[in-house]
Amino acid sequence: MAQSPTGGRTPMHPRVQALTQRPGVDAAFASDLALATQIDRAHIVMLTEQGVLPPATAAALLTAVDRLRALDFAPLRERPAPRGWYLMYETYLVDTLGPDIGGSLHIGRSRNDLTATLHQLKLREPFLGLLWECLRLLGALARQARRHARVVMPAFTHYQPAVPITYGHYLNGVAVALAADIEALLGVADDLDRCPLGAGGVGGTTVPVDSGRTARLLGFGRACPNSVEAVATRDAALRLLSSAAVIGVLLSRVSADLLLWTTADLGLLTVPDSLTGGSSMMPQKRNVFVLEHVSGKAAAPLGAFATAAAAMQKTPFSNAIAVHAEGTRPVADAVDQLTQAAELLRLVVGAARPDPERMLARAESGYTAATEAANRLALEGGLGFRDAHAAVARAVQQALGNGGEPLSEAVSRIPEARGLPDLAASPKSVAALAEYGGGPGPLSLDDCLESTRERLGGQLARLRALRERWRGYPDALDTAAKAVAAEGVTAAGRSTADSADGSPAVDAAESVEAGRGRER
Repeated sequence: MAQSPTGGRTPMHPRVQALTQRPGVDAAFASDLALATQIDRAHIVMLTEQGVLPPATAAALLTAVDRLRALDFAPLRERPAPRGWYLMYETYLVDTLGPDIGGSLHIGRSRNDLTATLHQLKLREPFLGLLWECLRLLGALARQARRHARVVMPAFTHYQPAVPITYGHYLNGVAVALAADIEALLGVADDLDRCPLGAGGVGGTTVPVDSGRTARLLGFGRACPNSVEAVATRDAALRLLSSAAVIGVLLSRVSADLLLWTTADLGLLTVPDSLTGGSSMMPQKRNVFVLEHVSGKAAAPLGAFATAAAAMQKTPFSNAIAVHAEGTRPVADAVDQLTQAAELLRLVVGAARPDPERMLARAESGYTAATEAANRLALEGGLGFRDAHAAVARAVQQALGNGGEPLSEAVSRIPEARGLPDLAASPKSVAALAEYGGGPGPLSLDDCLESTRERLGGQLARLRALRERWRGYPDALDTAAKAVAAEGVTAAGRSTADSADGSPAVDAAESVEAGRGRER
């Protein structure tokens, strides 16, 4: 058996191996090896194109790697991994192909830049999934906002009715905030689009690698320009978590509103039975528990960011296990939890139906037109706004003391209100007239809705472009790998024919077949 890439050393303590290496091996078989071998294939293609690897050697490596992929890495599953999954995998190639061929895969590369590149690739799908669900939620908010643009309701501040708006205006407000958060999330794509491969251990390499070529083969937009930064940082993970945490805060706040508005006490919104649950004991209960899941799941990125940042802080700015292993551990799950929260909230937003009569009644009973009465008293009655504010406040207190009489009757008793018959407008008319400052007036809201629609379209286009490139790279890589392998087989055939005993030639097919024999 060929010597392990680690050389001879004392075996690792079994508990240390179980706690630090075995979980990584298990994860590797779940997903990492599939991506790591794509990195290997791109590296082999690039080294061959650069003249670093002989074509026949490249063909042997590619054939062996492709066979492992076709077998779902079955030959590796029972092999010991005392120093982690990657060295176990590389040892397999050495054992199968011999040290001259199997040991050449790692030329011009370190586990450090390999791990950093693998991390970038692994974050693509969680990122795309979150972005897609956020955009679907944005679309649902925009549709429902347009549908309910004229349904008048009170805006609440400190849980009290404040001023008249519309339900569509509220939903569009959430949409505008979410669109801005999505824009920040899209900025993370710039970090994820940089390929660290070629940075080596931390100082680059003297081997003439073409980092831009491997970056393109793996679907990246560009290579990292500095080898230290390439292996030292996992800022893409931190930025993804921070952007996700901001989105999570928004989703949690919206779920708190909707949960309140669907209570029996308010009854402003109704959610279908398919999105509610009952009680195991109390038969009258109808709980919109889905919104509580939204709040809980939306908190995951915030906790993960704190965990990741705490693990990474005070580590040297170089390759560090605390950074690339422990610091990145919670990222994917936290992003997945937020993705689920966005989907759940989208289902509620799309299915919830406002009760226009109860919404308008609550706007009226909450005296939400009082601010407009003070404005008119100041503008038309000759009072300063602060005096007008105090006068209307006293009138509201009197109205409450009179059993909740209408605002119009209360303000009619204000001395300065004589001759101002329209002092107390209805909440519906106030909402319709609030065209300034981004208010719920029809012209203002329709303009904002159109802007939201256009922004959604642009963000969807950017998602599709990223998804096409990141998910489409395997086809281009397959084409390049096949071309290199074919060239290698041809070169090996020529070398064998030109050599009397064949010993100087590296025959790819014979090397792989010999490896299969040893494997059997």
